[in-house]
Amino acid sequence: MHIDVQQPPLTIQLLHILGELVHHLQIERGYTALYVDSDGEIFSDELRVQYTLTDKALAKLEHLIETIPDTQTAPWANKLRGLSHTKHELSTHREGVQDGTLEFALAVNAYTYKLLYPALDINIEIALNVENVNPVKVSAYSNFLQWKERVGRERAWGAHGFCSKVFKNREFTERMLTLIEEQSACKRAFMSLATEQQKTEVANYLSGYVMECLDSIHQKLSDGERAQDLEALSPITWFELLTGKIDRMRQAETNLVDSLSPTAPVRVAVVDANEIPARLEKHMPIIQALPVFSKLGDDDLAALLKHGDIRNYEKGKLLFMQGETLSRYYLILAGWVKLYKSTGAGDEAILQMLSAGDSLMEAAVFLDIPSLVNAQVVQDVKLLSIPAPVIRQHLMDNKKLALNMIGSLSMRSQGLIRQIEHSRLKTATERVGWFLLKLAMEQNGGRTNAIVLPYDKSTIASYLDMSRETFSRTLKRFKNNGFRIQNDKIIKPDPKALCHFCDEALSEACIYKEQELCPQTYLV
Repeated sequence: MHIDVQQPPLTIQLLHILGELVHHLQIERGYTALYVDSDGEIFSDELRVQYTLTDKALAKLEHLIETIPDTQTAPWANKLRGLSHTKHELSTHREGVQDGTLEFALAVNAYTYKLLYPALDINIEIALNVENVNPVKVSAYSNFLQWKERVGRERAWGAHGFCSKVFKNREFTERMLTLIEEQSACKRAFMSLATEQQKTEVANYLSGYVMECLDSIHQKLSDGERAQDLEALSPITWFELLTGKIDRMRQAETNLVDSLSPTAPVRVAVVDANEIPARLEKHMPIIQALPVFSKLGDDDLAALLKHGDIRNYEKGKLLFMQGETLSRYYLILAGWVKLYKSTGAGDEAILQMLSAGDSLMEAAVFLDIPSLVNAQVVQDVKLLSIPAPVIRQHLMDNKKLALNMIGSLSMRSQGLIRQIEHSRLKTATERVGWFLLKLAMEQNGGRTNAIVLPYDKSTIASYLDMSRETFSRTLKRFKNNGFRIQNDKIIKPDPKALCHFCDEALSEACIYKEQELCPQTYLV
């Protein structure tokens, strides 16, 4: 298949990248709200990671700004060239947040009024300068951006409410209700101007369990006698609910930007009904190697994958939430995802860490039931996704695919049993040793002495059902036995230094199995 796609105009490219920067600033504002209100106890690591993500988005925008011709003297172009000042303001503001000199309102409002509102104004100015643009589409786009921004402000201020337990405060409640009413006004304005296709797309993005939960919260908030009931909700749960909505709005926003361009992609070839989409072709070697697709014929695999999509998600991205009905079936091609449940106290219990070759909550997809857990990216991940109705139909039509899925679920069940065994019956040293051995086999087949920790130590500790302090003490024991620990890298003193932590499952991937050098400790 060959597709001839014309490069989007510079203005459209700017809108996409500026929208990405705005989205990251909105996330950073949300993290900052909880970080400041909890005196640094909540989202400290996530906030620092978000700083890096925001800076990357800003660097992408700065790179694109360099391509603006010097002859372009429109106000929006000059405002974009002045971003160096914004960069300095952002750096200074972060310092104030980290050293604790900024109170909540100042910490949050600086993002809103000094960074986000000016950026949104530039967005609209650029949109109005898209060649041959329809002004009605720009107005719809403008109202959508204002709608999304007010949802972002609701996330930040709501975090304050849940963290400080101030829902009984009338002034605070009225502030929240005002934000919700402003959202409704922006939504009505958008719907009155949008095309039928845009309305349908946005409605599809903003449907589902998460939206129903938020509607229920809004109803309680508007009822003075029930507002205090919201104090039972944890600030992290609130943050994740609003983040789920804002992430969906970001996806809808990208479609709205594309609709502003008068130039649409031109297809010059007819695609065979069962041809592998071009966007998936370069990933076919790893896709074909996935156990769930083994033994499928080329035509069967192509028929399934023609509906598929591949996307990259950065660390911290919430893929879906507990109670949410999954609209897509996900397979990990690279990276790591954690499945976890949140407690009423705002803590989380990590149930599984999944990597390349694993699928996410396939049982919930097959049965069309809400997910029992949350899923979040802990290391940048590449996901293959297929619409849930498509995968369910192919399971009914294709016996080989169904058997592969049953095998995958069986392996997952065995893995969970082993995990329970480790957490209940093994010592901290045995759990860490097993985990390091498992990583060594996954990363290099055990051929080298270097092991790289794929995600932060707090996540590893939670996964191994121990505290961060216990994990650190346990690593020190390994260090005292000849292991070298260098930040996220651990060097074994010799290739078989972890063999006594082996079990029958891990032995299947070991290069020493059934050889003279194999100590066969997993049989002991």
